[in-house]
Amino acid sequence: MVGMILVVAPDSAFRLSLRFMLETEGFDVVVPDSFAEAVRLRADADCMIVDHDVLIEAGMPVARLAADDGPFVLLADTLQDMPQAEHMRTVEKPLLGSAVVNAVQALLEGAGHREKPVLRRFP
Repeated sequence: MVGMILVVAPDSAFRLSLRFMLETEGFDVVVPDSFAEAVRLRADADCMIVDHDVLIEAGMPVARLAADDGPFVLLADTLQDMPQAEHMRTVEKPLLGSAVVNAVQALLEGAGHREKPVLRRFP
């Protein structure tokens, strides 16, 4: 399965480990420099993974992101009081096993994901 995934997290080591994990599963991963850049790139992405801490820092409520219809995975310290949407999965930190990969795959399968023949790489 090929899909372009945006990864937005505050810690560079964490972003790189998510990138590596997703790339080993066959995903094309883009790690934008900021949440604002991720929002601009989102239309071209199959799924976005966002750390809740980034949303807090950007002043964006989770409910606002959930109101959009683009598939995304929210990484949160707690699952309590998080909004739910059909196109959203919440994965509790610390990440264990393949929870993030499973969440992305479930979202892409639910969205009728088509394989993309061209992989795009961004710095």
